[in-house]
Amino acid sequence: MGLAIARKLREQGMDVAVFDIQPPPEPLPYYQVDIRRDREIRAAAEQLPRVDVLVNNAGVYFERYLEDTTDEEIDRMVDINVKGTCRVTRDLLPKLLESRGSIVTVASCLGLVPELTSPLYCTTKAGLVMLTKCLAQQYADRGLRVNCVLPGPIDTPLLRASFPNGAAAERCAGRIPMRRIGRPEDVANMVAFLVSEEAGYVTGGAFPVDGGVSSSSLYSK
Repeated sequence: MGLAIARKLREQGMDVAVFDIQPPPEPLPYYQVDIRRDREIRAAAEQLPRVDVLVNNAGVYFERYLEDTTDEEIDRMVDINVKGTCRVTRDLLPKLLESRGSIVTVASCLGLVPELTSPLYCTTKAGLVMLTKCLAQQYADRGLRVNCVLPGPIDTPLLRASFPNGAAAERCAGRIPMRRIGRPEDVANMVAFLVSEEAGYVTGGAFPVDGGVSSSSLYSK
């Protein structure tokens, strides 16, 4: 999803810089950053003369019932999904406020509806939805817009790794109201809209890109 977002924003004429623990698969300005380490975030941020848009996209996922989750697994997921997002946002806030920019955080539709096999992941993503709402309220009068995108199942290496076989992927698609797994470009298109001038009156929103998953019910299955 990060690569699709970077491509889309570049198509719209933006200069894109990537913070990640490994280089992107395409030639993009890149800063090696582990978002669990504040000094790395700050060092990279100092090299950016201006920041108009921040897209928080880093995250980890695994399925595990809470009683089977180790302390190490709890720490890793919270450190990356929640604390890392908070650190990056905090450290780039001065530049974003100066530019009266925009923040988009990639959360998940599982921040709205539960997946019984991944309660910790759902909890971290629900936290990002509330972080979005809080920051949107706090900075609205200073011209900073803050929104989040809630992807459903998207065809990424992270999702494919969770399928033991092709039949499992088909079953997943069959449970989605639109009967297909999403594409990274579906998410990128929503991000591009939210950071554009066309969304200039939009802040504090949580926008599902999930084929209808978060709005379905037992009766629609």
